[in-house]
Amino acid sequence: MKNFIKHDFEQRTSLSSESKWSLLLSTLRSISEALKLSVIFHILRQIIHFGSWRIFPIALIRKLRPPLASSDENKQSLLGIIDEKEIAEELRQNSVSVIGLLPPEFVARLRQITDRLPYEEYQLVHQINNEVRLLTQDPGIMKVLRAYLKCEPVLLEASLFVSKSEKSLPQDGQNSFHFDYAGWESLNVFVYLTDVTENSSYHEVAQGSHRDVRFRDIVRGSLSIEEGKQRFGRAIQPITGPAGTLFFENTEAFHRRNRGNERRVMLNLLFASHQSLLSHGRASPEQLEIRNQAFKSLGVL
Repeated sequence: MKNFIKHDFEQRTSLSSESKWSLLLSTLRSISEALKLSVIFHILRQIIHFGSWRIFPIALIRKLRPPLASSDENKQSLLGIIDEKEIAEELRQNSVSVIGLLPPEFVARLRQITDRLPYEEYQLVHQINNEVRLLTQDPGIMKVLRAYLKCEPVLLEASLFVSKSEKSLPQDGQNSFHFDYAGWESLNVFVYLTDVTENSSYHEVAQGSHRDVRFRDIVRGSLSIEEGKQRFGRAIQPITGPAGTLFFENTEAFHRRNRGNERRVMLNLLFASHQSLLSHGRASPEQLEIRNQAFKSLGVL
């Protein structure tokens, strides 16, 4: 069985790496950055994405891609018993919903690997790790996604962020308040794989801010910490918790990473209402090779 799973993962990895379209888009992104066109292109995409007309493609996607009825929904979820409609409503109002802790034995299996990984951002980890793959298919997570998106969700990213102490490092874009987007609607599933305290690089989100992305925000792309605190005030929610803490978040909400003084490992699953042409090529062949080499060095690939 172990050999079968390993062979299956190797097949998935090979197919992903050899995708011509993904490789083309990854190359075009690199060229765009080299020519300093990526910022202009990014702003134009955001103007289109956040325009008032977005209600029409969202409605069309929900009509063409309604949520699928799955027999897996009756299976036990790693989230335990949840009310997906209540969680979806909390996300619509507050941008974020902290669910709680994953089973300790599940987290322990993941940490046998993640505790030994060097500092890096690892892409498409579900292709090479069974626990992450199970999370991407978890019936409870799928219930929440379907209730919120009102269509059949698509997995775009499964990233593992292994961060070192940032106190002595200069501030980067992730430390400022910013927003992301994918498809016409999207949700992040975050899982802490280390204990995250007030001294760590904890995640911070401005509640309800996915409904307050302004034109000036689209052009600028981010807010300084001071600007964010002045604008959002008490709506800012720092999220801390022990390893295994899982939370959902609207991708378009303003959020940031605190500059902590401890190692932090966080898994990020990005789901969207659909996969557009531009959603391909998010992970370059070089990034996938870094991932593969790191996991091979641990004897888990």
